[in-house]
Amino acid sequence: MSILSVKKHIIVAVVSILMTSSSFAAVSEKINALLSEKLQILKVNVQEINESPIENLYEVVSDGAIYYMSANGEFLISGNIYDIDNNMQNLTSTKVEELRRLSTEKHFAKIKEFEKDMIIYKADNEKYVITAFTDTSCPYCRKLHSEMVDYNKAGITIRYLAFPRGGKNSNAYNQMVSVWCSDDPKSAMNDVKKRRAIKPSSCENNVIEQYNLGVALGITGTPTLFLEDGTAMPGYLPADRLVQLLEQKN
Repeated sequence: MSILSVKKHIIVAVVSILMTSSSFAAVSEKINALLSEKLQILKVNVQEINESPIENLYEVVSDGAIYYMSANGEFLISGNIYDIDNNMQNLTSTKVEELRRLSTEKHFAKIKEFEKDMIIYKADNEKYVITAFTDTSCPYCRKLHSEMVDYNKAGITIRYLAFPRGGKNSNAYNQMVSVWCSDDPKSAMNDVKKRRAIKPSSCENNVIEQYNLGVALGITGTPTLFLEDGTAMPGYLPADRLVQLLEQKN
């Protein structure tokens, strides 16, 4: 998507007759075919093409991002549409957030498929369950793990899924395979989080599938915590701060 990677911000001023983002509609087969053909040339992964609030300008959804294209396929705009008469509502940003929410909900539902593979540190007096995507080479992941007793005392169960940030070709991936394939994954995780060497091991595993799920959920760093309702909380939080946020959610 070379042309779409340009970090150019174009503000499109929208007059008062603009519709809200909820009124975006599907386009005709003719327009869809024309724009799809143009975008295919640009190697753009098109997920949807919809009408935009501006006549003869069409909304292109690509990998969770929004672009706009003229009806004749000659012009492509990367930027935001604002509704002037609705407190300058950013219609583009609103749509992007909606797409992200729907994508997260869709992929978060798949976490249940990985529950049997999670490395779980269960609180005796469980009040909350947090799913944490972790990387054994991540300093803040190690910090979080070093405070596991505090999380558990606060009633927080931590369930680990693997997210080796460098992907399948990283040392962290190989190390995490060894953790998941060990006879005692919890003990192995404790060791690697303390930078202790563990015995290399391999087995049938789904570490890369866990990683791919994290990518689909939009994870870009570790640790990333997910609440039971699918809310993502990137980064490390101490137990007391995490409890505050969880209580506010309830």
